[in-house]
Amino acid sequence: MNKTSLNIPKIFLMSLILLTMTKQFVNAQVMNLNGEWEILKDTLNEFTNNDVDEKIGWQSITVPSTWHIVNEGFLDYQGIAWYRKVLTITKIETGKRYILEFEAVDYLSKVYINNKFIGENEGGYTPFSFDITEALKEGDNKILVRVNDPTAEEQRTDGIRYWHIPHGKQSWYVQCSGIWQDVFLKIKPINFIKTVKINSDISGKFEAKIDFDFNDVSQKEYFELKIYSPEGKEVFQFNKEADSITEIISGEILKPQLWELKSPNLYTIKINYNGETYEDKYGFREFKKENGKFYLNGKPFYMISALDQDFYPETIYTTPSEEYLRDEIIKAKEMGLNTLRCHIKIPDKNYLKLADELGILVWYEIPNWDFFDESVKSRARSTFDRMLERDWNHPSLCVISIINESWGIDLNQKEQREWLINEFDYAKEKAAGRLIVDNSACWGNFHLKTDINDYHTYWAIPENKINFSNTIKDVANRPDWLFSNFGDSHQTGDEVIMISEFGNWGLPILPDALPFWFDRQFIDIDVSMPKGVYERFNKYKLNRIFKSYNELAGASQIAQYNALKWQIEEIRLAKDIQGYVITEFTDINWEVNGLLDMWRNYKYGSKKLNKIQQPDIIIPRTEKYNYWEKDTAVVEISISNFSGENLSNSLLKYKTSDGYENSIKLTSIKNADVQKAAEIKINVGETNIPRKLKIEFTLEKDSIVLSENFTEVYIFPGTYKIGKIAEGENNDVIISQSIDSLLLSKIRNGANAICIIDSNTVLTDEIPIEIKSRNSEWLDGNWASALSWVDNSKSPFKNINLGNTMGFEAYDVFPKYVLTGINAEYFDNVLSGMFIGWLHMNSAYLIEIKIGNGKLILTTFDFFKKTEDPYTKTLFTELIKYIKSEECKPTLTFLSKN
Repeated sequence: MNKTSLNIPKIFLMSLILLTMTKQFVNAQVMNLNGEWEILKDTLNEFTNNDVDEKIGWQSITVPSTWHIVNEGFLDYQGIAWYRKVLTITKIETGKRYILEFEAVDYLSKVYINNKFIGENEGGYTPFSFDITEALKEGDNKILVRVNDPTAEEQRTDGIRYWHIPHGKQSWYVQCSGIWQDVFLKIKPINFIKTVKINSDISGKFEAKIDFDFNDVSQKEYFELKIYSPEGKEVFQFNKEADSITEIISGEILKPQLWELKSPNLYTIKINYNGETYEDKYGFREFKKENGKFYLNGKPFYMISALDQDFYPETIYTTPSEEYLRDEIIKAKEMGLNTLRCHIKIPDKNYLKLADELGILVWYEIPNWDFFDESVKSRARSTFDRMLERDWNHPSLCVISIINESWGIDLNQKEQREWLINEFDYAKEKAAGRLIVDNSACWGNFHLKTDINDYHTYWAIPENKINFSNTIKDVANRPDWLFSNFGDSHQTGDEVIMISEFGNWGLPILPDALPFWFDRQFIDIDVSMPKGVYERFNKYKLNRIFKSYNELAGASQIAQYNALKWQIEEIRLAKDIQGYVITEFTDINWEVNGLLDMWRNYKYGSKKLNKIQQPDIIIPRTEKYNYWEKDTAVVEISISNFSGENLSNSLLKYKTSDGYENSIKLTSIKNADVQKAAEIKINVGETNIPRKLKIEFTLEKDSIVLSENFTEVYIFPGTYKIGKIAEGENNDVIISQSIDSLLLSKIRNGANAICIIDSNTVLTDEIPIEIKSRNSEWLDGNWASALSWVDNSKSPFKNINLGNTMGFEAYDVFPKYVLTGINAEYFDNVLSGMFIGWLHMNSAYLIEIKIGNGKLILTTFDFFKKTEDPYTKTLFTELIKYIKSEECKPTLTFLSKN
């Protein structure tokens, strides 16, 4: 069959075209083979290179991209697919080698040129290449690539199962398969430079290891190596004959400009050899741990990081463009981040290139597999080696993880623990200048031997803030449970302690056209399903509380910001913790805990976090959140100082939203530490209505602002102090913690009653409402976050005047239980409630019911926890007033389960 009749996408290569490559080689003949290719499914694994052209069903695909974006038929396809393209070469140059290079293909690739098998590659994240010189001819040349991305089913494909290959979190969101990164054809001389690795020291000493690809050992050529300063000035020169497959050149740059976050100085190395110029950049940077602290270029360093899943809204795994990456890294820095933890994915090479240029550190990880076997050992080692091979010269690369949360390994098995210890040792020796994490741990797993003693923890805030706080304090004390208890722990006490995952959900503002993932949830976890969110918004009468879904999403983001601010401050209060990683940098499909949404828009408050995401921060803590008018609020001020600046004798200024201003001089502030610096007392003033009081703080020295922060407290009128919270009759309202037939009889005869529900509460069968603990699965809101709301358009919440969501002001009365089994049609009788994730598990905290001639309010607010708390007492008082008022007109007279 004539190739041109196949209508295969063509690309023409003229013999003298010179193109500049995106990385490393300049004045080299390079052709970008990206663009239109064709793809064909091989669902039964039955096609061969000899007959695949004749098969029907070929479709157009743009390379680079994952094949899952071709159309719906490919969205969830795993298995075999074939790619083809025609390369037209007008003239083959003698004395040249034609190298076909793939930046990444997921997962197993077999390459054919003109039906001749060239070679194969296993691994979905790193580059590989083949010399195709002997297979080429002048005119049309067919490139054929068979790609196998193994299925998740039990049968093996080409002897490989999906569960045993590095794939990262593709299984969580959407798969990546096929030619998802760039493809190049490079025309090289007979002998050429293959790789250059540079080891540098902040003293200025360096070593360049040059690996050559010699095809003709008789051909002798000189190479010339030059190094240029960040300003472009030549600072080093060396030349000699390349007479060995590896040449090692040592030298020294006097007074090198170090690669720093604020001044990411990059030196350029150029090597002229055999008509080509190799070019790359590197930096003089030292990143190490010592005595439980990080040091960047000899100075204490506090890691402020976010977890980056590195998925994209349209291109999934493939980076949309260099400019897209640049924009998001700039946003990361604007939010105060100094590190990105690229989560169990090896990012595009431009990710590290831009991190180098813009000045942000990168922590990345070997993509996980699911089940451990012998094949995993070689795949993990190969992946690690190839990561380093590609990324060696990047000063931004500072930390590498081997395992995350014991995914793909059973730490109860001695052999697997031994493997992990050996891999750590191998990585430490191999990855000079980088720190290594053995297993980034969470509850239920542990470390064995590591540079960073990190831990993941998720708690709903504010409900479970005490649990979060206790976890932080516990981790800071280096508990034994963070390491193996099998007798094989290599804990030294010198490991750096970090909280390397924590976070909260904040629902995104959605585009008009809903994305492809909107009807996809995470395995069988219903709270992660976005589909139907608009319908649930209306069905559960949330349109009473919020004007639109977007307004609700905005409230969710405000709650996310408030939680993160408090959590970051709490972590910074722990002396021995030297950094954190927020989950996460951007939303990823249904998982919406990003600082940015999926489309890289800032969420509420993300930019404001830079006030506390910096080396030096003010941490204000009040003894409580709620005060009666005229009370004195005591604010304890701590300073966390990691800038290296001398903050002693700085001035702390503070002012309230009421107009009160004052200042205090801070005498002695330690570097690379956190300490209590002052205690401030502020009279909260008078008020006729409940209100918020904001207290702002500024740290200055020599009239230069060094840090800013704020805290908020809530002030309540003294008139609400009267009376007490107790069972019995209160102002003609019956207060009870259970409902029996006698109480129901009283209500039917016209009594008003409030039932305050706790673990001992019993409801009669006539009230078919279920009481569930917030500690139940998913109701805790610790991972997929909860949003607790109140109907502030009417009493009792209207007069409390603190908005339509519950925050820290409600901490002492926050419900530990919810009321479920309420038909959605009756939700206009729910005056306070909550939902989880994408508006799932809609439940009540407070519901009003008409029973005969009387009224009943069921509530799970914890009124008996702190009966003198101003918010608790105010809400209780307003609730009694409300049930007695004409405003309380329940429409719910009968309840049935859904």
